[in-house]
Amino acid sequence: MRILVTGGKGFIGSKIVEMLCKDNQVVVMDNRDTYGLMSHEQLKKLYKWRERNWHNVIDVAGDTVNRLDCLKSFKHRPDMVIHLATYPRAKLVEDDPIAGVPKIIDGTVNLLWHAQNFGCKKFVYVSSSMVYGNFTDGTKEDGHTKPVNIYGEAKLAGERITKLFSRRHGLNYNIVRPSGVYGPGDMPDRVVSRFFAEAMQDKTITLHNGDNKVDLTYVQDAADGIIKASFSEVSNTSFNITTGNATSLRTLAETIIEMTGSKSDLKDIGMQELYPQRGTLDISRAKDLLDYRPQFTLEEGLTSYYNWLKNFNGI
Repeated sequence: MRILVTGGKGFIGSKIVEMLCKDNQVVVMDNRDTYGLMSHEQLKKLYKWRERNWHNVIDVAGDTVNRLDCLKSFKHRPDMVIHLATYPRAKLVEDDPIAGVPKIIDGTVNLLWHAQNFGCKKFVYVSSSMVYGNFTDGTKEDGHTKPVNIYGEAKLAGERITKLFSRRHGLNYNIVRPSGVYGPGDMPDRVVSRFFAEAMQDKTITLHNGDNKVDLTYVQDAADGIIKASFSEVSNTSFNITTGNATSLRTLAETIIEMTGSKSDLKDIGMQELYPQRGTLDISRAKDLLDYRPQFTLEEGLTSYYNWLKNFNGI
């Protein structure tokens, strides 16, 4: 099968490409943006590590908001699209919504239009748990969606547009909602990577409400769930793809401090308006319909990530 992976050089996308390229022809579309988080030289080194196990991959430099770039990717006639291209953090969209929102919404529309007109069999939209807004433990896919930030609202709009294309044009889709993905190959500006960076330098770790919980998911488990949703005969369905076991930010920080032997202190400055109150997402639908089974405990995932951080000096 020929599969187009947008954002394929990104953190989750590169792992998906690695897992798919053994048995499929993969087309990667990526705009190679640093998002102001690192230098271009650092990004090149990170890409080299992410792509170390790639084979038989067609690499297209382009942006999903550009119709001609989309055309360059679709000229390879993919059977399926796995759409991950987006801004990697809610804060980046909040800081620059004029650039961030079109990246999510316009890019999705461009890809859906091309997927429909080029006869793709399936479109997989990788959304976010941010679409739920504030939620409690046990939230299912049909739970209330009331985003509290621009990123979540834009991601939810992408979900709705995907469903509309399906109703109008018969394009099969699945929607995936990951949460708190972490692991080797990540950029340095997410919660787990930030906690590790501060702990490894014995700096104070700042918590935005240490009691708030995140359903942290190791990158290989997230990639596996997305691939299962892509190849499943089940279509036109939304899936929570997480570990299904949320951890408080305080517990996460304490675990990382212990793991690294750090002398860091914790400073809780209270809830940040940008991020919702979260908990454990219900993954029973993914278990039942996709046979999705997360393989990594939090301790195993954090250990793997810590070992990578100690040995990778690119960022």
